[in-house]
Amino acid sequence: MTIIANPPPHATRMTYIGAILLVLVALAGCAMLPKPTQSRQVGQLGPAGSCADFFAELDQQVQNAGVLDSGTFRIEDYPYLRVNRFLASFNGDIHDEADFYAWVARLQALDQEGRRYEIANLPDAMTIAGERGATSETVQQKVIACGDLLKDADFVAQQTRTRLQERITAPDDYLTLRRAVGLYPITSAFVFQGVLKWHANERRRFTVQPPAGWRSVIYAPPDSPRRDASEIVARVQRDALGIPLYTPAEQEALLQFHAPVWEVETAGDFDRVGTPYWTEQGRLDVDTQQPAVYTLISFTRFGSEILTQLNYISWFSARPKQSVLDLYGGLLDGVNFRVTLDAAGVPLLYESMHNCGCYYKAYPTHRLQVRETIAYQEPPLILQAPEIDPGTQLITVAMESRTHYVQHLYTTDRRRPPHAVTYTLIDYGHLRSMARPDGGRSSMFDQYAIAHGSHRLERYLFWPMGVLSPGAMRQSGRHAVAFIGRRHFDDPHYLQEMFVRK
Repeated sequence: MTIIANPPPHATRMTYIGAILLVLVALAGCAMLPKPTQSRQVGQLGPAGSCADFFAELDQQVQNAGVLDSGTFRIEDYPYLRVNRFLASFNGDIHDEADFYAWVARLQALDQEGRRYEIANLPDAMTIAGERGATSETVQQKVIACGDLLKDADFVAQQTRTRLQERITAPDDYLTLRRAVGLYPITSAFVFQGVLKWHANERRRFTVQPPAGWRSVIYAPPDSPRRDASEIVARVQRDALGIPLYTPAEQEALLQFHAPVWEVETAGDFDRVGTPYWTEQGRLDVDTQQPAVYTLISFTRFGSEILTQLNYISWFSARPKQSVLDLYGGLLDGVNFRVTLDAAGVPLLYESMHNCGCYYKAYPTHRLQVRETIAYQEPPLILQAPEIDPGTQLITVAMESRTHYVQHLYTTDRRRPPHAVTYTLIDYGHLRSMARPDGGRSSMFDQYAIAHGSHRLERYLFWPMGVLSPGAMRQSGRHAVAFIGRRHFDDPHYLQEMFVRK
């Protein structure tokens, strides 16, 4: 064996850099993983103690199996509650018991939803939460019952309610330590210039007209209902916080009515919209024979209003690499197109973002005006939406080949476009628990909310910006959409930060 007593300088530098990256990766895991929490009732006698022990044991099994669902955040001391950025924004707006219990009900619903997928993804052979032979359904029922029992025990007095509010936090998706080690004030200046250059290029290329000369495939939703769905939003019941209480049928009607047409310039299978699935080899792929668009409903705040957002998420098998050293290419790609409705149910703002949180674009309608000064350190790319009559027209999202950048946004008649391929609307939750060929189930996303196998080489270049694995596809609720400063796709105040009403 040969020992190099005095390694060359570049080797020493690489060793130091490698050591720093290893430390950062380890610390990133601690920072980005929403770890389970235990109730203060753990170990106590009586029903509350038993339920606290149940949650602690269930969380331990979920953690051991590596099936944590990380799209929302745990709340210290309250294992039956979870929070997202939208619900966290109400922390200072809780004025009475009605507000408080409406808020807690939504926090509990988030936990029940996350646990449903975690329980489904546990290995069948495991004894679930100490109950040998228990089914997913019976464990989920116990989650609900024990959550209700602990909720009643925890919030018997005003001071106990205040204690919850003190623990509510929805951390951002930026790693401050990475920024410190990566000399962020210096490195971000170079990245900022790249952002401005991309903005200028996209402004030149974007139009509200159909693309010319493209060899494309058009994907249309199932037969679109012609009945105007705006009345659903205008008449919906709301809880004490003012958040809409849509029925499943109302949600389906809204999502169908506003579903976009997708036009994709097509040079290969990597440009075909499809359905993610687990292969026999245990990796993710996209079935292009089954075009689908995944949907979810979210909410945002605009002044005193709470507005409904319709999310439409498409998936491609890859952004193909142009070369071995292509920083941005890799497995899996996709776009989230979001429609924000005003209080009358009429589209107010359109947005697009790749499923990595990259390439965010906002397309305001004529009823919004861009603020003269926007406080975000990295200015968002804002382009004008086409004029649309939602009753007779659909919006078409046109993406170029390979990069899947949105280059055109234009309107089409609600009548089905000729030669269009029909896509299926599927609830986004299906991605959080997908069937595997071996009979088990797994989320498309790992415990860090990153889609399995979607990492990009750009993570080795842009890590000083503080984003975990830049370029990788992410789970909803965990999208940082700027390298400079801090900004998230689900920021509940972004609309007010960027726009005013005309």
